[in-house]
Amino acid sequence: MIYEMSSAAKGESSRREASIPTQAEDLHYLHKCLNDFPEICRKKYGEGFDLAAVEEEVRGLRRKVELTYRDLRFFESSEHWWFKRYWVFPPESNVAPALRGIKFDFWNLSEEDEAGPIRQLLHIFKSIELVSIILRFIRPDNYAIFSSPIQRMLDIRRGHEPVETYVNYLSDVRVIRTHYGFCRVADVDMALWILHERCYGIYRDPEIQKCFHEDTFLQRLRAKNLVAPLGEFSDAQLANALVEARADLAALIACHALEMMIRRLARAYGLPSSGRGVTLDQIIDSLPNFGPVNAVRKGKWKMLKDARNDYIHCGVMPGPRERAILIEEVLQLEKDLEKEVVEKRLPARA
Repeated sequence: MIYEMSSAAKGESSRREASIPTQAEDLHYLHKCLNDFPEICRKKYGEGFDLAAVEEEVRGLRRKVELTYRDLRFFESSEHWWFKRYWVFPPESNVAPALRGIKFDFWNLSEEDEAGPIRQLLHIFKSIELVSIILRFIRPDNYAIFSSPIQRMLDIRRGHEPVETYVNYLSDVRVIRTHYGFCRVADVDMALWILHERCYGIYRDPEIQKCFHEDTFLQRLRAKNLVAPLGEFSDAQLANALVEARADLAALIACHALEMMIRRLARAYGLPSSGRGVTLDQIIDSLPNFGPVNAVRKGKWKMLKDARNDYIHCGVMPGPRERAILIEEVLQLEKDLEKEVVEKRLPARA
Protein backbone atom coordinates (compact mmCIF):
# COMPACT_ATOMS: atom_id res chain seq x y z
CA MET A 1 0.00 0.00 0.00
CA ILE A 2 1.42 3.41 -0.93
CA TYR A 3 -0.11 6.01 1.36
CA GLU A 4 1.16 9.53 1.93
CA MET A 5 1.69 8.88 5.62
CA SER A 6 2.50 10.77 8.74
CA SER A 7 5.67 9.53 10.37
CA ALA A 8 3.72 8.32 13.39
CA ALA A 9 1.70 5.98 11.20
CA LYS A 10 4.53 4.51 9.14
CA GLY A 11 5.35 1.72 11.59
CA GLU A 12 1.85 0.31 11.65
CA SER A 13 1.53 0.63 7.88
CA SER A 14 4.81 -1.24 7.36
CA ARG A 15 3.52 -4.12 9.43
CA ARG A 16 0.38 -4.28 7.32
CA GLU A 17 2.32 -4.17 4.08
CA ALA A 18 4.56 -7.02 5.16
CA SER A 19 1.67 -9.49 4.85
CA ILE A 20 0.83 -8.46 1.26
CA PRO A 21 2.88 -9.61 -1.76
CA THR A 22 5.03 -6.81 -3.13
CA GLN A 23 5.40 -8.01 -6.71
CA ALA A 24 2.56 -6.58 -8.81
CA GLU A 25 2.19 -9.78 -10.81
CA ASP A 26 1.65 -11.77 -7.60
CA LEU A 27 -1.16 -9.56 -6.30
CA HIS A 28 -4.80 -10.56 -6.40
CA TYR A 29 -6.79 -7.97 -8.33
CA LEU A 30 -8.42 -6.63 -5.15
CA HIS A 31 -5.01 -6.11 -3.56
CA LYS A 32 -3.99 -4.27 -6.73
CA CYS A 33 -7.02 -2.05 -6.23
CA LEU A 34 -5.89 -1.34 -2.68
CA ASN A 35 -2.42 -0.39 -3.90
CA ASP A 36 -3.98 1.91 -6.50
CA PHE A 37 -5.95 3.85 -3.90
CA PRO A 38 -3.45 6.73 -3.42
CA GLU A 39 -2.88 7.19 -7.16
CA ILE A 40 -6.58 7.18 -8.07
CA CYS A 41 -7.36 9.61 -5.24
CA ARG A 42 -4.72 12.02 -6.53
CA LYS A 43 -6.07 11.77 -10.06
CA LYS A 44 -9.70 12.08 -9.03
CA TYR A 45 -9.39 14.81 -6.40
CA GLY A 46 -6.10 16.49 -7.27
CA GLU A 47 -4.48 15.58 -3.97
CA GLY A 48 -3.35 12.55 -2.03
CA PHE A 49 -5.04 11.31 1.11
CA ASP A 50 -3.39 10.55 4.42
CA LEU A 51 -6.04 8.37 6.05
CA ALA A 52 -3.40 6.74 8.25
CA ALA A 53 -2.82 10.15 9.84
CA VAL A 54 -6.50 10.38 10.76
CA GLU A 55 -6.30 6.91 12.30
CA GLU A 56 -3.30 8.01 14.33
CA GLU A 57 -4.97 11.20 15.56
CA VAL A 58 -8.02 9.32 16.88
CA ARG A 59 -6.05 6.42 18.35
CA GLY A 60 -6.75 7.75 21.85
CA LEU A 61 -10.48 7.18 21.35
CA ARG A 62 -10.01 3.41 21.17
CA ARG A 63 -10.08 3.12 24.93
CA LYS A 64 -13.27 3.59 26.97
CA VAL A 65 -13.63 7.34 26.87
CA GLU A 66 -16.13 10.11 26.21
CA LEU A 67 -16.37 11.18 22.58
CA THR A 68 -16.51 14.98 22.53
CA TYR A 69 -17.54 17.40 19.85
CA ARG A 70 -13.97 18.69 19.78
CA ASP A 71 -12.79 15.18 18.78
CA LEU A 72 -14.79 15.42 15.57
CA ARG A 73 -12.25 17.83 14.08
CA PHE A 74 -9.91 14.87 13.54
CA PHE A 75 -12.43 13.03 11.37
CA GLU A 76 -13.16 16.05 9.18
CA SER A 77 -9.56 17.22 8.81
CA SER A 78 -9.31 18.74 5.33
CA GLU A 79 -5.52 18.39 5.33
CA HIS A 80 -5.84 14.61 5.29
CA TRP A 81 -8.87 13.80 3.10
CA TRP A 82 -12.05 15.07 1.44
CA PHE A 83 -14.57 14.73 4.29
CA LYS A 84 -15.97 18.25 3.89
CA ARG A 85 -16.80 17.68 0.23
CA TYR A 86 -19.50 15.16 1.11
CA TRP A 87 -20.41 15.30 4.81
CA VAL A 88 -20.97 17.68 7.69
CA PHE A 89 -21.42 16.90 11.35
CA PRO A 90 -24.57 18.25 13.04
CA PRO A 91 -24.09 21.50 14.97
CA GLU A 92 -22.38 21.37 18.35
CA SER A 93 -25.55 22.53 20.10
CA ASN A 94 -27.25 19.32 19.02
CA VAL A 95 -24.40 16.85 19.46
CA ALA A 96 -22.45 17.95 22.52
CA PRO A 97 -25.32 17.55 25.02
CA ALA A 98 -26.17 14.12 23.62
CA LEU A 99 -22.54 12.96 23.95
CA ARG A 100 -22.04 14.29 27.46
CA GLY A 101 -21.56 11.56 30.05
CA ILE A 102 -21.49 8.68 27.53
CA LYS A 103 -18.36 6.53 27.35
CA PHE A 104 -17.96 4.41 24.23
CA ASP A 105 -15.73 1.37 24.60
CA PHE A 106 -14.78 1.22 20.92
CA TRP A 107 -11.80 -1.10 21.35
CA ASN A 108 -13.91 -3.81 22.97
CA LEU A 109 -16.86 -3.38 20.65
CA SER A 110 -17.83 -6.94 19.70
CA GLU A 111 -19.55 -7.95 16.49
CA GLU A 112 -22.27 -9.73 18.48
CA ASP A 113 -23.24 -6.58 20.40
CA GLU A 114 -22.28 -3.81 17.95
CA ALA A 115 -25.81 -2.95 16.79
CA GLY A 116 -26.61 -1.26 20.12
CA PRO A 117 -23.69 1.22 20.16
CA ILE A 118 -24.12 1.86 16.42
CA ARG A 119 -27.78 2.68 17.01
CA GLN A 120 -26.79 4.96 19.92
CA LEU A 121 -24.32 6.83 17.69
CA LEU A 122 -26.93 7.09 14.94
CA HIS A 123 -29.37 8.66 17.39
CA ILE A 124 -26.75 11.33 18.15
CA PHE A 125 -25.34 12.01 14.67
CA LYS A 126 -28.50 11.31 12.60
CA SER A 127 -26.48 9.76 9.75
CA ILE A 128 -25.28 6.18 9.37
CA GLU A 129 -22.52 7.43 7.05
CA LEU A 130 -21.13 9.70 9.77
CA VAL A 131 -21.32 6.87 12.30
CA SER A 132 -19.43 4.60 9.91
CA ILE A 133 -16.69 7.22 9.43
CA ILE A 134 -16.17 7.49 13.19
CA LEU A 135 -15.98 3.71 13.55
CA ARG A 136 -13.75 3.24 10.50
CA PHE A 137 -11.02 5.54 11.79
CA ILE A 138 -11.16 4.46 15.43
CA ARG A 139 -11.32 0.75 14.55
CA PRO A 140 -9.95 0.34 11.01
CA ASP A 141 -9.36 -3.34 11.74
CA ASN A 142 -13.09 -4.08 11.86
CA TYR A 143 -15.11 -1.20 10.38
CA ALA A 144 -15.64 0.46 7.01
CA ILE A 145 -17.23 3.63 5.66
CA PHE A 146 -20.78 3.04 4.50
CA SER A 147 -20.61 4.28 0.91
CA SER A 148 -22.81 4.04 -2.16
CA PRO A 149 -20.07 2.72 -4.50
CA ILE A 150 -19.40 -0.29 -2.29
CA GLN A 151 -23.09 -0.91 -1.76
CA ARG A 152 -23.36 -1.10 -5.53
CA MET A 153 -20.39 -3.44 -5.93
CA LEU A 154 -21.78 -5.91 -3.39
CA ASP A 155 -25.51 -5.30 -3.86
CA ILE A 156 -25.78 -5.06 -0.09
CA ARG A 157 -28.93 -6.51 1.39
CA ARG A 158 -31.16 -3.73 2.67
CA GLY A 159 -32.26 -4.03 6.27
CA HIS A 160 -35.46 -2.75 7.82
CA GLU A 161 -33.55 0.28 9.13
CA PRO A 162 -30.10 1.87 8.62
CA VAL A 163 -28.31 0.01 11.41
CA GLU A 164 -29.41 -3.37 10.09
CA THR A 165 -28.26 -2.41 6.59
CA TYR A 166 -24.88 -1.24 7.89
CA VAL A 167 -24.43 -4.45 9.90
CA ASN A 168 -25.17 -6.44 6.72
CA TYR A 169 -22.58 -4.27 4.94
CA LEU A 170 -19.99 -4.97 7.64
CA SER A 171 -20.70 -8.68 7.50
CA ASP A 172 -19.90 -8.75 3.79
CA VAL A 173 -16.68 -6.73 3.96
CA ARG A 174 -15.47 -8.83 6.90
CA VAL A 175 -16.06 -12.01 4.92
CA ILE A 176 -14.08 -10.49 2.04
CA ARG A 177 -11.28 -9.53 4.44
CA THR A 178 -10.96 -13.15 5.54
CA HIS A 179 -11.40 -14.75 2.12
CA TYR A 180 -8.85 -12.56 0.32
CA GLY A 181 -6.33 -12.17 3.12
CA PHE A 182 -6.70 -8.49 3.89
CA CYS A 183 -5.38 -7.32 7.25
CA ARG A 184 -8.17 -4.87 7.99
CA VAL A 185 -11.76 -4.15 7.04
CA ALA A 186 -10.71 -0.58 6.18
CA ASP A 187 -8.35 -2.01 3.55
CA VAL A 188 -11.24 -3.95 2.00
CA ASP A 189 -13.22 -0.71 2.04
CA MET A 190 -10.53 1.13 0.05
CA ALA A 191 -10.00 -1.78 -2.35
CA LEU A 192 -13.72 -2.00 -3.15
CA TRP A 193 -13.94 1.76 -3.61
CA ILE A 194 -11.19 1.56 -6.22
CA LEU A 195 -12.85 -1.52 -7.74
CA HIS A 196 -15.97 0.56 -8.32
CA GLU A 197 -13.84 3.27 -9.94
CA ARG A 198 -12.11 0.66 -12.15
CA CYS A 199 -15.43 -0.88 -13.22
CA TYR A 200 -17.83 2.08 -13.40
CA GLY A 201 -15.89 5.29 -12.81
CA ILE A 202 -13.61 7.52 -14.83
CA TYR A 203 -10.45 5.41 -14.49
CA ARG A 204 -11.71 2.10 -15.81
CA ASP A 205 -9.51 -0.93 -16.24
CA PRO A 206 -10.75 -3.73 -18.54
CA GLU A 207 -8.53 -6.31 -16.86
CA ILE A 208 -9.87 -5.45 -13.39
CA GLN A 209 -13.41 -5.50 -14.77
CA LYS A 210 -12.80 -8.96 -16.20
CA CYS A 211 -11.41 -10.24 -12.89
CA PHE A 212 -14.40 -8.89 -11.01
CA HIS A 213 -16.97 -10.45 -13.32
CA GLU A 214 -15.13 -13.78 -13.17
CA ASP A 215 -14.73 -13.70 -9.37
CA THR A 216 -16.95 -16.59 -8.25
CA PHE A 217 -16.79 -15.66 -4.58
CA LEU A 218 -17.91 -12.06 -5.06
CA GLN A 219 -20.56 -12.93 -7.65
CA ARG A 220 -22.07 -15.51 -5.31
CA LEU A 221 -21.98 -12.99 -2.47
CA ARG A 222 -23.80 -10.47 -4.65
CA ALA A 223 -26.35 -13.05 -5.75
CA LYS A 224 -26.98 -14.08 -2.15
CA ASN A 225 -27.66 -10.46 -1.25
CA LEU A 226 -29.95 -9.95 -4.22
CA VAL A 227 -32.09 -13.06 -3.71
CA ALA A 228 -32.04 -13.16 0.10
CA PRO A 229 -35.33 -11.23 0.42
CA LEU A 230 -36.94 -13.83 -1.85
CA GLY A 231 -36.09 -16.56 0.66
CA GLU A 232 -39.35 -15.79 2.46
CA PHE A 233 -41.35 -16.64 -0.67
CA SER A 234 -42.83 -20.05 -1.35
CA ASP A 235 -42.06 -21.62 -4.72
CA ALA A 236 -45.45 -20.51 -6.03
CA GLN A 237 -44.95 -16.94 -4.80
CA LEU A 238 -41.42 -16.86 -6.22
CA ALA A 239 -42.65 -18.00 -9.63
CA ASN A 240 -45.32 -15.30 -9.56
CA ALA A 241 -42.79 -12.63 -8.54
CA LEU A 242 -40.33 -13.50 -11.31
CA VAL A 243 -42.76 -13.41 -14.24
CA GLU A 244 -41.81 -9.93 -15.43
CA ALA A 245 -38.07 -10.21 -14.73
CA ARG A 246 -37.36 -13.81 -15.79
CA ALA A 247 -40.33 -15.55 -17.38
CA ASP A 248 -38.25 -18.65 -18.10
CA LEU A 249 -37.26 -19.12 -14.45
CA ALA A 250 -40.80 -18.32 -13.31
CA ALA A 251 -42.16 -21.10 -15.53
CA LEU A 252 -39.50 -23.57 -14.39
CA ILE A 253 -40.16 -22.89 -10.70
CA ALA A 254 -43.93 -23.12 -11.22
CA CYS A 255 -43.52 -26.48 -12.98
CA HIS A 256 -41.53 -27.79 -10.03
CA ALA A 257 -44.03 -26.37 -7.53
CA LEU A 258 -46.99 -27.97 -9.33
CA GLU A 259 -45.44 -31.44 -9.27
CA MET A 260 -44.28 -31.20 -5.65
CA MET A 261 -47.71 -30.09 -4.40
CA ILE A 262 -49.54 -32.79 -6.32
CA ARG A 263 -47.17 -35.40 -4.91
CA ARG A 264 -47.76 -33.97 -1.44
CA LEU A 265 -51.49 -34.42 -1.90
CA ALA A 266 -50.97 -38.06 -2.84
CA ARG A 267 -48.74 -38.65 0.17
CA ALA A 268 -51.35 -37.11 2.47
CA TYR A 269 -54.01 -39.45 1.08
CA GLY A 270 -51.74 -42.44 1.73
CA LEU A 271 -51.07 -43.00 -1.98
CA PRO A 272 -47.73 -43.67 -3.66
CA SER A 273 -46.17 -40.25 -4.25
CA SER A 274 -42.57 -40.94 -5.27
CA GLY A 275 -40.16 -43.59 -6.37
CA ARG A 276 -39.00 -45.15 -9.61
CA GLY A 277 -41.86 -45.73 -12.00
CA VAL A 278 -44.36 -43.56 -10.10
CA THR A 279 -45.27 -40.98 -12.76
CA LEU A 280 -47.15 -37.75 -12.25
CA ASP A 281 -49.89 -39.05 -14.57
CA GLN A 282 -50.36 -42.08 -12.33
CA ILE A 283 -50.46 -39.94 -9.22
CA ILE A 284 -53.08 -37.58 -10.70
CA ASP A 285 -55.25 -40.53 -11.78
CA SER A 286 -55.02 -42.11 -8.33
CA LEU A 287 -56.18 -39.04 -6.42
CA PRO A 288 -59.79 -39.25 -5.16
CA ASN A 289 -62.21 -36.46 -6.01
CA PHE A 290 -62.14 -35.07 -2.53
CA GLY A 291 -61.27 -31.76 -0.92
CA PRO A 292 -59.29 -29.64 -3.41
CA VAL A 293 -59.36 -32.40 -6.05
CA ASN A 294 -62.02 -32.86 -8.72
CA ALA A 295 -62.18 -34.24 -12.25
CA VAL A 296 -61.94 -30.85 -13.96
CA ARG A 297 -58.94 -29.86 -11.94
CA LYS A 298 -57.20 -33.16 -12.58
CA GLY A 299 -57.64 -32.50 -16.29
CA LYS A 300 -56.03 -29.09 -15.90
CA TRP A 301 -53.10 -30.65 -14.03
CA LYS A 302 -52.52 -33.10 -16.86
CA MET A 303 -52.56 -30.25 -19.39
CA LEU A 304 -50.04 -28.32 -17.33
CA LYS A 305 -47.96 -31.48 -16.86
CA ASP A 306 -47.72 -31.80 -20.65
CA ALA A 307 -46.60 -28.17 -20.89
CA ARG A 308 -43.99 -28.89 -18.21
CA ASN A 309 -42.67 -31.91 -20.16
CA ASP A 310 -42.42 -29.85 -23.33
CA TYR A 311 -40.43 -27.23 -21.48
CA ILE A 312 -38.08 -29.47 -19.52
CA HIS A 313 -37.55 -32.22 -22.07
CA CYS A 314 -38.02 -30.40 -25.38
CA GLY A 315 -37.00 -26.84 -24.53
CA VAL A 316 -40.38 -25.39 -25.50
CA MET A 317 -41.23 -22.75 -22.91
CA PRO A 318 -44.92 -22.30 -22.04
CA GLY A 319 -46.45 -19.35 -23.83
CA PRO A 320 -47.86 -16.35 -21.96
CA ARG A 321 -51.34 -17.90 -21.60
CA GLU A 322 -50.07 -21.30 -20.44
CA ARG A 323 -47.62 -19.61 -18.09
CA ALA A 324 -50.38 -17.49 -16.57
CA ILE A 325 -52.60 -20.55 -16.05
CA LEU A 326 -49.69 -22.49 -14.55
CA ILE A 327 -48.80 -19.80 -12.03
CA GLU A 328 -52.44 -19.13 -11.17
CA GLU A 329 -52.91 -22.84 -10.50
CA VAL A 330 -49.88 -23.28 -8.25
CA LEU A 331 -50.87 -20.20 -6.24
CA GLN A 332 -54.39 -21.58 -5.80
CA LEU A 333 -53.16 -25.07 -5.02
CA GLU A 334 -50.87 -23.62 -2.36
CA LYS A 335 -53.86 -21.88 -0.74
CA ASP A 336 -55.92 -25.05 -0.95
CA LEU A 337 -53.21 -27.08 0.73
CA GLU A 338 -52.88 -24.48 3.50
CA LYS A 339 -56.64 -24.62 4.04
CA GLU A 340 -56.59 -28.39 4.21
CA VAL A 341 -53.84 -28.23 6.85
CA VAL A 342 -55.83 -25.73 8.91
CA GLU A 343 -58.92 -27.93 8.72
CA LYS A 344 -56.80 -30.93 9.79
CA ARG A 345 -57.47 -32.93 6.66
CA LEU A 346 -53.81 -32.81 5.65
CA PRO A 347 -50.65 -32.94 7.79
CA ALA A 348 -48.42 -29.86 7.92
CA ARG A 349 -45.44 -29.98 5.60
CA ALA A 350 -42.40 -31.65 7.21
